[in-house]
Amino acid sequence: MSRMSQRSDLTDSEAWIVVGRIEGGQTQAEVAQAIGVSQSVISRIWNRFWRLEVQAEGQDKVVDGQQRPMKIVI
Repeated sequence: MSRMSQRSDLTDSEAWIVVGRIEGGQTQAEVAQAIGVSQSVISRIWNRFWRLEVQAEGQDKVVDGQQRPMKIVI
């Protein structure tokens, strides 16, 4: 039985690889196993990315004919 790495943080480039794999259809568990970290590490990276995406989308909202920054925190 192999032991998973005790790493809790990934580099920025590794985090983008995680995001790409999930967007490509792999599950968090599959990505975690491939990279050698726990699923919770992958979950934290995905949640951080998803919050950034939601915030970025909200920045371009137009309300009452005016563009207003909107911060959405989940």
